[in-house]
Amino acid sequence: TVGYSEAELRAMDTRELTHPDDRSRYTALRERLLRGELESFTEEKRYLKKGGDTVWVRSTVSMVRGADGTPSRVIAVTEDITKRRETEDRLRQSEALLAIAGRTAHLGGWSLDLKTRQLLWSDEVCALHGVPFGSRPYLDDALACFAPPWQAHMQAAFNRCITLGLPIDEELEIITTAGKRLWVRVVAQALRNDDGHISRVQGAYQDITERKLAQQNILLLNASLEDRVRRRTAELEAANAELEAFSYSVSHDLRSPLNTIDGFSQLLERAAGEQLDDKSRHYLTRIKAGAQQMGSLIEGLLLLAKVSRDRLRFEAVDVSALAELAIRDCREREPGRQVEVHIQPGLVAHGDPLLLSVVMQNLVGNAWKFTARQPHARIDVGSAQGADGQTVYHVKDNGAGFDMVYADKLFGTFQRLHSPADFSGTGVGLATVHRIVARHGGRVWADATTGGGAQFYFTLATVPAVD
Repeated sequence: TVGYSEAELRAMDTRELTHPDDRSRYTALRERLLRGELESFTEEKRYLKKGGDTVWVRSTVSMVRGADGTPSRVIAVTEDITKRRETEDRLRQSEALLAIAGRTAHLGGWSLDLKTRQLLWSDEVCALHGVPFGSRPYLDDALACFAPPWQAHMQAAFNRCITLGLPIDEELEIITTAGKRLWVRVVAQALRNDDGHISRVQGAYQDITERKLAQQNILLLNASLEDRVRRRTAELEAANAELEAFSYSVSHDLRSPLNTIDGFSQLLERAAGEQLDDKSRHYLTRIKAGAQQMGSLIEGLLLLAKVSRDRLRFEAVDVSALAELAIRDCREREPGRQVEVHIQPGLVAHGDPLLLSVVMQNLVGNAWKFTARQPHARIDVGSAQGADGQTVYHVKDNGAGFDMVYADKLFGTFQRLHSPADFSGTGVGLATVHRIVARHGGRVWADATTGGGAQFYFTLATVPAVD
């Protein structure tokens, strides 16, 4: 039982085997036995097994005396009772849980004798009905305790149980003698005698008033929430209509004066020709660059509004092909640049093909832009499995990078971590990426060092996000 050999046990004192928490009690009994105060004792205690585990034992220790009545030796009989103790512990836990369940549910029992048609109610049921303890009402009188709409219903339930043996499980209102209305759950089943006939119906009541009130409150809350959702939906639709109007205004009303500024700047430059000095030519260049920058900002804002508004279309998307297309566009814009590009083949995602194309255009375009000053520029596009088993896509470069202290600003609108003099841009691209990935139920984040390149990661939900 304890894992020791016979030789090891002979060399040990039983106190060494006894669990430390039981040792003092056992030692006290043993000393009383040796002093002659006890002839024997029986106790249940724990032994420490050789491996460190415990085992419950029932040990009976007796003093054996010689013919002259003097103590000659001590005999102990030990029985392994571990399984019995475990069973008793489980039984005690079950009884405790049953007692807690009974107190929590306010259960009460009742029994219907079909010969007398009288009900024997427990004290709890008597308390529910507000009648003296030990009451034995007739079935017809008991049915009158239910609220009027439920009396015929319960009469039918009792008839089915009495005649067909069908169980009863109903939730209804009762009215106490004090006029108090309570919700109860009535459960019962038919009991048959030795000849198979139904002789008794045994059942129980459960006070479910609090639960019913909670359900009613939930229904009222749901109705209130539905009304609030309808109002919020109307507000959102109005906001979307305003956004549509704003987008239209931006695309038409603001573009027109910008085109005028840019066009007249070019006309002025051609008309003035050689009459312009270097300072005037610099001013015109700045005016045209500002107009073009504002145009790019408008395009970025319109795109951000579009990706926030359009309904998503989910399908299998070849991410590798999107990355290759983005690289090809970059090479066409700057054919003189030599950039080493590695795109993992077979990258597939589930999402909106147009919006995921915008993601790759922005991330790959940023990698291309920020590696412009690297003599040996490199861009990697691929994926790996995350700790939770989700696919994590990445776009990495060995370009300018950035300080992670400012990483929280990275995906905000108009947030730039490099000056326009160093690298062009509007500060809208990564905000657009963040919005698209969020609408796909994923997340996007970055890791970088100043001068050591940047790595952008994003995930997408395995099922379509609720739009």
